[in-house]
Amino acid sequence: MKNSIILLLIIFTILTGGYFFYSSKAKKTENEYYKPLYVKDLNPKSFITILKKRYDKTAINSVTMSGDFPDNWVKPKDVEYLISIMHSKKKCCGYMNILSSHLSTENAEVGGFAILFLNSYINKTKINLGLNSYPKTDKESIKTIEKWYKTTQK
Repeated sequence: MKNSIILLLIIFTILTGGYFFYSSKAKKTENEYYKPLYVKDLNPKSFITILKKRYDKTAINSVTMSGDFPDNWVKPKDVEYLISIMHSKKKCCGYMNILSSHLSTENAEVGGFAILFLNSYINKTKINLGLNSYPKTDKESIKTIEKWYKTTQK
């Protein structure tokens, strides 16, 4: 009888511990998904990766971020990556500032963000996406950037 009670207590303890371990892991993942994102902590590649990763995982297809883009946010090392994806029409989430009250189900395109970031780099301007941004690829902008890129590679 004693052995049965001890065995039941051990099984109960293992099952309860397993449940709490799993529960805390699930909650941690959920909390990481909803933690605030700060633009200053990202670079162009990580910014676009987040927008692609969260596409179709939220009802509004937007990723809410806080803060302004720092001056010279796009670095020379980011140019190659942005050039390689500027033709992409792959759908992704749009950008939404934490202060925005506008909810949209519109989609952005990966190439649209690449074009915005490259134009900022080329023109040496600070990035300002406003409260919401859902850019698309634009053939004219791509031609202009390609022309700039060819002249700077010589």
